[in-house]
Amino acid sequence: MDVVIKSGSPEDMERMIARMDADKSRPIDDPAPVRDFPRHGKPLVYVSGIYGKAVAYTHTYGLIEWLDSSGKYHMGWAHSSSIKRVTPEEWKGGSGL
Repeated sequence: MDVVIKSGSPEDMERMIARMDADKSRPIDDPAPVRDFPRHGKPLVYVSGIYGKAVAYTHTYGLIEWLDSSGKYHMGWAHSSSIKRVTPEEWKGGSGL
């Protein structure tokens, strides 16, 4: 995979690296194609105590992004049965997403 960065902030680079790392750790029991949500249409979700946004999905898993309490960006896969969509009023995630 060739990656070309024309411009962007350090946060953009951090997110790109997090996505590549998440793709490497994708559950091997799910060979389905990964579908991305639109950049400005990411669902708000709650997963095991974490409020985040769904970035991509397969039939069985969802790729979630979130900020921890220190503001550090994370991305990881979660089983679809553990992902709950929430309304904007319910969501308590980091404003930097």
